Amino acid sequence: MSFAAFPQDDDPIQDEPLEDIITLPPVEVKTERIEKKPKYSFKGPSIRNSVGSGGDPLRALDQLPSVGVLNDFLGILSVRGGDREDNLYYFDRLPLGYPYHLYGIVSTVNAEVIENIEVYPGGYGAEFGSDSQAVIDIYSRNITDTRFGSKFNLNPVYSQAFLEGNIGKRGYWYVFGRRSFMGPLFELLTRLVKVEDDLVTQVPRFWSYQGKYVYQLTKSHRLVVNAIGAGDSSEFRLGPNEVSYSDLRGLMKSENPFDSQGIHLYSEKEKSFKSIVSLTRSFSRRTLQYGEGYSYGNTDSVFSLRGDLQYWLKFPKTLIESGFDLSYLPSSITSIGARPPEEGDWDFDFRLKAQGEKISTFTSKTLHRLEGYLQATQDLVSSRYAALYATVGMRANYFNLIDSFSLQPRGLLGVTLGPEQPNTVGFSLLPVDLRLIYGNYVQNPRLYQVVLGNENPEIATSLARHYVVALEKRLTAETKIEVAGYYKNLSDMITFNLLEKRYQNQKSGYVKGIEVSLEHEIGEAFRGWLAYSYTVSKRQDSPHEKERDFMFGTPHVFAINLNYALESWEFGAKWQYKSGVLYTTLVDREMYTNPFTKKQTWLPIWGVQKRAAPYHRLDLRVHCSFIRLEKAKAGVTFELWNAYNRRNILQVRYSEHFEKEVQIAQLPIIPFIALTLEF
Repeated sequence: MSFAAFPQDDDPIQDEPLEDIITLPPVEVKTERIEKKPKYSFKGPSIRNSVGSGGDPLRALDQLPSVGVLNDFLGILSVRGGDREDNLYYFDRLPLGYPYHLYGIVSTVNAEVIENIEVYPGGYGAEFGSDSQAVIDIYSRNITDTRFGSKFNLNPVYSQAFLEGNIGKRGYWYVFGRRSFMGPLFELLTRLVKVEDDLVTQVPRFWSYQGKYVYQLTKSHRLVVNAIGAGDSSEFRLGPNEVSYSDLRGLMKSENPFDSQGIHLYSEKEKSFKSIVSLTRSFSRRTLQYGEGYSYGNTDSVFSLRGDLQYWLKFPKTLIESGFDLSYLPSSITSIGARPPEEGDWDFDFRLKAQGEKISTFTSKTLHRLEGYLQATQDLVSSRYAALYATVGMRANYFNLIDSFSLQPRGLLGVTLGPEQPNTVGFSLLPVDLRLIYGNYVQNPRLYQVVLGNENPEIATSLARHYVVALEKRLTAETKIEVAGYYKNLSDMITFNLLEKRYQNQKSGYVKGIEVSLEHEIGEAFRGWLAYSYTVSKRQDSPHEKERDFMFGTPHVFAINLNYALESWEFGAKWQYKSGVLYTTLVDREMYTNPFTKKQTWLPIWGVQKRAAPYHRLDLRVHCSFIRLEKAKAGVTFELWNAYNRRNILQVRYSEHFEKEVQIAQLPIIPFIALTLEF
């Protein structure tokens, strides 16, 4: 658990009579140079109008350099060559149990209410907590321009409803609900993609909800109460084309509900301080049943008291930030011969056995985590032609599961060269901003990594060190370019040792890369975005094994996004190119006789890693608002995914007896249509 940062895009509260106070978003103390966070920002309209996402907020993030979804089906983000476990998601200071329904069908949050999304791809400061290397921080709005509003959406995947309104001049509320409706979609997919008749035995289902209440208590204090929840369930039948081991075949059932609630007190005084104190509770459950009686499940609750403070010693030159997080985490594990699959487990052999018998684990533990941080930002030198600034921070963490205490130093040194030229027309070389960033990030072990298999209470934390060089330049009033180079050193990562049948700190690796983004905007009519990244992500599973490419890494990613708005019409296009998926080649096979059952099976002999053909895809979008009245709006959105029907490879599987490789395709050309009604 860690802290959500303060929103950065809001207007300060004005000095006005109390009776005229309206609900306002959190305050940003505006300065010229001191706010230089290593982050990317997405505003609400950019998210909702993103091409190829179906209006899904998190699907829009693959426009960012070095941030990409794994494939057309899984919306899970890989940030700068990292694993999905490295990402931490927040929604209005509430932790998201998981960001996507069914691993990528649609995100668990509603795009309609999102004010902005801040993405910290690495090298961020001490204000965010441990157990992560990238942060996706999502904020919903705190005010609307209507007394009451509603919006309804119906598409082939789900239906949803959104209601919101103001409470006089001092309050705001919204509620949102969504339910899946995927029967017609699955019928269409079975016609377009070759799928086994009995692969899907029950159409996957999901639901989600959000709610928020905001009330301005006084001019300086605001109360926020919010909640979010979601649930997924699915049932498949895995055959020899999906799973090589016979005892893992059959029905696979999964269920994953979560919910979070919080109450937050915002306090602020312009040019002096602002603080947030939050009391939150969250719950998540994960269950998985498959094969011949294998199952894995965990339940986690988190009760947390958190506080963040920003205090200006000397406005706007010296800023002090501090905070704490006191968490109580009752958790339990239930396992019958199974553990969660992990990256590098090529054939998904996540069985736990000893002498041919399943290893069963039933355990509960009460965990505690204590965190705190202190951080200072200072303008060191400031003149007309150059400004030097720095941030130095330290985060402390204690986790009782392994009785570990860690200190995590983080810092930033930046320089802005050249005078500000606000009235310049055309291209200018100055000013340019250059930042050097360092971050030390500790990730604690999970409960299952300590207790599953042969218990390992001596397991330790994992460590990642980030080194980043970032350059930002506004070429013209409408055009901005950002360039970043980074290196991440990864050590003591935790993986399962198949020989000793327990988890150990045996994995290491590194990531290095460069990313470039170019953005051009003309008012609200046109937005163009170009991004390219080159990433080398390597892992070494143990000191005795060879270095290999990270399974979810993508060396080359290039994307172009265009959006144009004209009165009642909106047009968009997105083209993306990236390196093909990584897989291990099949060299040969050998016969294996089980010493307990005497049953003979074929085992694969793996070769070298290889990439499939490059991925590229064109998505098109058209939106028309055909009813635009004072209190009612209606519109239709049409998207064409994979417009030229490129056959992109999802993964390479193997025949039942490992005789040949079988390529599985991603989405073919898909039309998507959605109807929206707004009152």
